[in-house]
Amino acid sequence: MNWMRVGAIIQKFWYSTRRDTFRLFDIFFWPVIELFIWGIFSIFLSKSQVDGVNLVTMLLGGIVLWSFFTRASKDISLSMIDELWSRNFINLFSTPVTMGEYVVGTIFVGCMKLIVSMILMFFLAYVFYGFHISSIGFYIIPSAIGITVFGWTLSMFVQACFLRYGHTVEVFIWAIAALVQPFSCIFYPLSALPGWAQTIARLLPTTYFFENMRNQMTGHGIRVGELALAFGLNFFYLMLAILFLNRSFDHARKNGNLVKNN
Repeated sequence: MNWMRVGAIIQKFWYSTRRDTFRLFDIFFWPVIELFIWGIFSIFLSKSQVDGVNLVTMLLGGIVLWSFFTRASKDISLSMIDELWSRNFINLFSTPVTMGEYVVGTIFVGCMKLIVSMILMFFLAYVFYGFHISSIGFYIIPSAIGITVFGWTLSMFVQACFLRYGHTVEVFIWAIAALVQPFSCIFYPLSALPGWAQTIARLLPTTYFFENMRNQMTGHGIRVGELALAFGLNFFYLMLAILFLNRSFDHARKNGNLVKNN
């Protein structure tokens, strides 16, 4: 891993953002839209109480945490699509830059964009809906990290599929979050799902993060065993995604898919 080349990837994204202001629009637009849509919906439930916790607070907590996933699940994949659309993919990997260095660079860029988006979302959630980050407490740190890592994992998986199968899987860049969301128990407990869906939900680390968010907000405390299981699943899926991405990149390079996709 050459950190100078990772820095070069980050610098490249910085120059691209300076040249194209619409990239800044992407950082601010989606968090604001999600907050307003779901925030307005949450107002309808603002008079309901669950164990002394206002439902609007619980829903907004779910929205904020889910935003970490939606951004992370698109960052790496959209970066690759951008390279392909600008016909720069071959140029990029004709340099000494490796796939690992490229992914690390895009993750650093994604982290910076994510921090800016989340600061804006927390601020607007407080101003318009009175949502305090203290309602989640210290749990915001491990849950945000775990949910973001799972988003990056799925983003790498989509990127690997793109390298192997081409433009036909582009739709999954935007669809992956929608596919995972119903089973992640963001706005309802695991017990609310039918049996077959609960089986799928238990295989997702996001389920345990959101279940523990509700436990934290209702004063029932965090289940450490479930949190450890969530991070264990995260690590396992991340290793599989990295392995699949590396093999797909080697496959694309040997079979000429890099040139075809470009």
